Amino acid sequence: MALHLGIFLIWAGAFVFLQLDHVDGGEGVCGLMKTMSLIFADNQCVFPFDYSGKRYFDCTKDGSLYSWCSLTTSYSGRWRYCTDTDFAKCVFPFIYNGQKFYKCTTAGSLLWNYWCSVTADYDRDGAWRYC
Repeated sequence: MALHLGIFLIWAGAFVFLQLDHVDGGEGVCGLMKTMSLIFADNQCVFPFDYSGKRYFDCTKDGSLYSWCSLTTSYSGRWRYCTDTDFAKCVFPFIYNGQKFYKCTTAGSLLWNYWCSVTADYDRDGAWRYC
């Protein structure tokens, strides 16, 4: 029984460790990914992109431990890991509940967190991020 518990704890610890993102403002997942993105600099993320029947307006971890993006509007097997500069930017002005916003807002936020739309029309696309 103790052996099974030990193996489980090692597995669980490794799983949690691999899920962690950098919080120190470093280079992201690892230096290799940053180097690869510099080598293939012409391979830019394309937003929005469609993958497995869903539209993405930002990098995703769907099916991966790390954030990635498609290099085509309809995912065709060409992708790369995201770097700090690839994530969606706020778009101003944007429409939310029929009203134009020119800066981040707390409107509609249950916890009063500032957010913005990553497209010009939140009402249509529902794509957003925290500010």
